[in-house]
Amino acid sequence: MVRLIRWVIGFVRFCFFDGFADGFLNACIAAGEPLRNVHRDGAKLYADCPASHYLALSRLARAHGGRLKVVKRKGMVFPFLKMKNRFGLFAGAVAFVVIISALSGFVWNVEIVGNERIDGSELERFIADNGLHSGVFWDGVEKDRIENLVMASFDDCAWVHINEIGTTARIEIRETRVKPKIAPAKTPANLKATDDGIIVKADVYDGWQVAKKGDSVTKGDLLISGIYDSEKKKGNQFAHARGEYLAQVVYPLENVVSREQSKKVYTTERAFKEFVFFGLRLPLYFGRMNLQSADVSTDDIYLKINDNAIPIGVVTAKVRYYTVQKITLSDKELTALCKAETEKQIQSDYADCEIVKKKYGIDLGADSATAKGKITVLKDIGEEVPIKIKK
Repeated sequence: MVRLIRWVIGFVRFCFFDGFADGFLNACIAAGEPLRNVHRDGAKLYADCPASHYLALSRLARAHGGRLKVVKRKGMVFPFLKMKNRFGLFAGAVAFVVIISALSGFVWNVEIVGNERIDGSELERFIADNGLHSGVFWDGVEKDRIENLVMASFDDCAWVHINEIGTTARIEIRETRVKPKIAPAKTPANLKATDDGIIVKADVYDGWQVAKKGDSVTKGDLLISGIYDSEKKKGNQFAHARGEYLAQVVYPLENVVSREQSKKVYTTERAFKEFVFFGLRLPLYFGRMNLQSADVSTDDIYLKINDNAIPIGVVTAKVRYYTVQKITLSDKELTALCKAETEKQIQSDYADCEIVKKKYGIDLGADSATAKGKITVLKDIGEEVPIKIKK
């Protein structure tokens, strides 16, 4: 820490000669001069002092019949002293800081995250048409209005928020869950089973209940009827059958994994740097960046002013090249891989269900392994089916 402070304020190493060294030292102590690394070399005296104290020490040296000679200068102040009469350079530096500070108030990058079903390019065009795009002043962006417009214009958008991260506008999207298609509420409809199963819960909201808890149903069976007889009115009466039927459903399970697998073997790794200046990219490497058979990761380092990143910096693309090798798994490796892939498939296929039981075995063959069994889940099997009424 002391070295850092000395480098910032600057220090001078000097030599005292042709005078009374002891008297010079006593005068320095009496004047409170901060000397460091004081030592003799024959008749000469060497010491370090802050650059700003050198002139005062020179006067003390002359008062004791000696002279000072600078042996070494070190610190950030000395390069600036050489440029003290170069007003153009100073003005340019000040202008650069002012321009960078001003430009940091603009949007220079638009980033969209969290969208899967919503097309990113379409969303980017939409928000650009409504005032948020590269080059616009941050204070002129109506974030609340744009957020409301996005939610109103994109059916799959459940929530959106525009974050200001330096000069980057990060648009965070949360999409709605995909809901099953249901008939309009005013349309007469039946509730029918989508799968074979045993009903464990039956809640009827509207219509005439047909299937009850504990009943075994098959796909297409009527659960709640939208047609019923009324004691007060003549003829069939119609309703929009609604309810929740939770059933225990058993599905067959089968997954095949090949014994021969492909494996990436990384060979070399290179780093490609680019200098970024407000959207302009200047490569700092020679040749062409080949991305064939390679994995790429990027690391961005941008200049910050008041903790706000501005689009001036260096982007490093780390490219790892690989070759694909074919490997043949042993029985133990194949069994472990088949089990892992099967568990992954179960979690993916039945993410919206509660898994009650899973049971399967793995059969090993010459070329592959096959997982076969059954999986039992709890699932809402009710589907609203419109009733066709002949007029």
